[in-house]
Amino acid sequence: MGRYRADSTDNTKSMPKQIPVKSFGTAIAPAAEAEVERASYVIVNVEHATKYEFLYESGGTYVDYGIVAADGPLRININPIAWKGGAGTTGHVSFVYRGGA
Repeated sequence: MGRYRADSTDNTKSMPKQIPVKSFGTAIAPAAEAEVERASYVIVNVEHATKYEFLYESGGTYVDYGIVAADGPLRININPIAWKGGAGTTGHVSFVYRGGA
């Protein structure tokens, strides 16, 4: 798919197309145990060692990821639909969704 289109005032010229919003990625911070769309990857935002569990299928069971010890945000390349663990506070875990044109 081209990124240019014909100029509306002079068809011998071209001009850039707008980039669709879906081209850009997004991130959300779902509440613990809230099922959302499957993430492209997860970021654990807390700076203390705590155990996290992730859900991969609706109606399934949570899978123990183990203790996440990090000094700052930590990217985990998994694709869950929900999480729980730690203090269970919204904002501890971010679900990141890649964009695509």
